[in-house]
Amino acid sequence: MLRKRLGVLIVLALASSGCSGSLSQRPVKTDAELGRVIVYRSGVAYFERHARVVDGKLVMNVPAERVDDFLKSLRITDIKTGKSLPLSFPTLVRHGDMVELGIELPKDASREIAITYVTESPAWKPSYRVELGKEGKAKLEAWAVVDNVSGEDWDRVTVGVGSTSALSFKYDLHSVRFVERETLNEGPAVALAPPTGGTPYAVAGGEVAVVGNLALDEVEQLTERGGTVSMSDLAAGGGGDRAAGGKPAVKMKARARMLQQPVPAAGAGKVVTLASKLRASGQRIRVEGYAKPGEKDQKQAALGRANAVKNALLANGVPEAQIDVVATGKTSDRDGVRLVAAHDDAKPAQPKPAAAPSAQSDPIGSALFIAPTPLSIKKDRSALLNMLNVTTRGEQVYYYDPVSSRGSKRFAFRAVRLDNPSEHTLESGPFTVYAEGQFLGEGLSEPIPPKSAAFIPFALDKQLVVEPVVDTREEIDRLVTIQRGIVRTEAQTVRRTKLALANRGDAPAKVWVRHAVPEGWKLRDSKVKVEKLRGAHLFPITVPARGALELVIEESQPLDKTIDINTDAGVETLALFLKKQKPVQPELAKQLDEIVRLYKDMVDTREHVATLESQMTTYRERVDEIHAQLVTLRRVNAADKLNRHLAKKMEEISERLQKATIEVSDLKGKLMTGKVALADRLAELTLETKPPTAVADKR
Repeated sequence: MLRKRLGVLIVLALASSGCSGSLSQRPVKTDAELGRVIVYRSGVAYFERHARVVDGKLVMNVPAERVDDFLKSLRITDIKTGKSLPLSFPTLVRHGDMVELGIELPKDASREIAITYVTESPAWKPSYRVELGKEGKAKLEAWAVVDNVSGEDWDRVTVGVGSTSALSFKYDLHSVRFVERETLNEGPAVALAPPTGGTPYAVAGGEVAVVGNLALDEVEQLTERGGTVSMSDLAAGGGGDRAAGGKPAVKMKARARMLQQPVPAAGAGKVVTLASKLRASGQRIRVEGYAKPGEKDQKQAALGRANAVKNALLANGVPEAQIDVVATGKTSDRDGVRLVAAHDDAKPAQPKPAAAPSAQSDPIGSALFIAPTPLSIKKDRSALLNMLNVTTRGEQVYYYDPVSSRGSKRFAFRAVRLDNPSEHTLESGPFTVYAEGQFLGEGLSEPIPPKSAAFIPFALDKQLVVEPVVDTREEIDRLVTIQRGIVRTEAQTVRRTKLALANRGDAPAKVWVRHAVPEGWKLRDSKVKVEKLRGAHLFPITVPARGALELVIEESQPLDKTIDINTDAGVETLALFLKKQKPVQPELAKQLDEIVRLYKDMVDTREHVATLESQMTTYRERVDEIHAQLVTLRRVNAADKLNRHLAKKMEEISERLQKATIEVSDLKGKLMTGKVALADRLAELTLETKPPTAVADKR
């Protein structure tokens, strides 16, 4: 693990007196001196203590809610030999909210021991300062905020902080667990073969997490109310399963006595502790009652004991929704009630991260920062520790980010492009940016790996405007099969993003464009040098002052495409494929060129026929108009000259109509011939090629 020494220490108040008590934890009580504390971002802290054991025993009183973390991570070593030492602790909780852990050694030995453990703690917070200088230089400061809510003063303690690479979770090790087992009766068949063994994971479904146990005498003490409340009354008056036929008055009386009278001293510690844990965790439990051997109504007796414990928990503030009551139907001469988790809490629960890391995210390294000298931080106080103070490369640029949720598709941000010169990761945190003694803005960065650059946007001045345009097209890469004019191809869908960047400023703008390529797509070769940033690509360009620039980004996705050469769209696609000079066998290329030529000729012929037919319609309309005019002029004696002119005009138009009619007939014949020729070419079209001709050896 990489290490960096912490520098300056600034101690500040954690909270006002009105809320600091709610933040502070109950301390670990022990004579062992605290020597080191390392706080991690995963919600835990590593503690290291030292003690000299003279009488062979050292006692540590640990808050009940922190016992599981202790047992999961506790390590006790003899400083002289380096060997680990054993310890003991009570199986059942009998000391209220504290659990006593006793370290026992040979009494005639005097030893120096080290005690290390991990327990819950607030995560430390990073904060950064950037002072931009000249010639691409910047001063970088990194600070860590550490909160001491451990409930004890840290007096001359070595303090450090660790990165997010240290994982941590909660796991119940203190509760007693029983595994449900089947009871088998002895029979005459004692020589049967055992069943086939299976995977040990199959057993996990039968494991239960036991929250607590109460013996028969302890449950009986909970029900002692002067002999006026019987087990059947408790079964009827409990909050869970109710016995049929119970008298309402008895139910009310039994429940009232249970909730109003104090819990007897013998069971008080256990019930109070269990109730405290349940209130804090919100865990739902199942109270399982047992009957004594020989009791007449065993189910009713078991239900009465379960309800007695439930009512005691309710009296100590546990919500009724957290408790289920069950009469097991089992007998025991020792156990009265067992409390088990209603769901499997034994599985480790990994804390949820703020954002799920992408599969393409950059790797994040681990780091450990340790103060060079011991520090003193009073309880309920915080410390601001200097982790880094270096000069590095940093410059002010523009950063166009349409990908992030807080990004902009219209404008580019002013940002700092900053190098992390250290050998460790800089955690995600706020950056405050200064230049020439002035405040420029604030930004937020994701973790910055060692020896890598990061962009921290800190202002949006709308100086650089971007207009994005996105379109798609399809391109054929290879012909796979051809049958009767149907071509199956290997193609790709191409998405083209055109960004028009306009610089409103008086100086050239250096811009880094962030572009994310969706899963399944591939970035095509770009004329601009490309870098990568957390699964996205960065395109650096410079937009001239008061000028504009276009950046084109293309990405492709494979596609299986079928083309019908009998259609206009199919022939156009095929022609585009041949125009791009894709690799095709020469004979096949010749055949395809001929088909495209024939089809284009047919298209031209159809267009010519359509034009002529349109002209013929016009001619016919004009002839009809002139004929009508001639009929009208025959009644006018002085219109001989005009009649002759119109007659000649009608004759000329009729000749044009006749000529166009003959041409259309010829073109339709040509069109029919072209269709037959095209069908013949399509029928002969194949991807199979002749085997290469052997070349004779001339030697």
